[in-house]
Amino acid sequence: MGPNGGCWDGTFIRCGADGQEQERFPTSLQVTDSGGAIEAALTYCHTGQVRSMRFQEPPPEMQIAPSGHWSLGPDRIGPWPWFAELCLVHGDRRRRVVLRHGSADLETFVLVVEARPGVVDPAPEPLLAVQLLGPGHWCVQPGLELATVMGRQLGDPVACLLRWRPEPGIALELVRRYGASGLLEPLTVT
Repeated sequence: MGPNGGCWDGTFIRCGADGQEQERFPTSLQVTDSGGAIEAALTYCHTGQVRSMRFQEPPPEMQIAPSGHWSLGPDRIGPWPWFAELCLVHGDRRRRVVLRHGSADLETFVLVVEARPGVVDPAPEPLLAVQLLGPGHWCVQPGLELATVMGRQLGDPVACLLRWRPEPGIALELVRRYGASGLLEPLTVT
């Protein structure tokens, strides 16, 4: 579990492919080690609904860096919709994005701003309008960038990148890559 264990208070902000906020809601995530199994319980604070996962080992398609940064998605992609999740952790704060791709382009993404209870790390003001820097490259909020493939053709390699500058002098970056054959490649972290 390392730096990702424990309690995280968060805000989920769902955006369309145009970067415009569609909805947001508060969450609380509790990650524990119970009897040798990792348990994650996500509570949607606005409804009280809880979604839980329990596993002995992280799934093989989950890539975890020693620093605690991680990515999740399918172990291979092809000419069908797919998703990816990228998470950067910096002390008591995290940034995650969940990307949903169609066969060629990004369809939606969710920005998740998380911090330990009591840590002040506010989400961007509503309504978030993400700035497009170039094809597939967005400035989600100051110091946070997202890049992914747009106009993908079968056989094109794919990379999804999350870059975060949580404070001056610190730059964190995580890249999930798929080769031309669609197979998952090793995680790239800086």
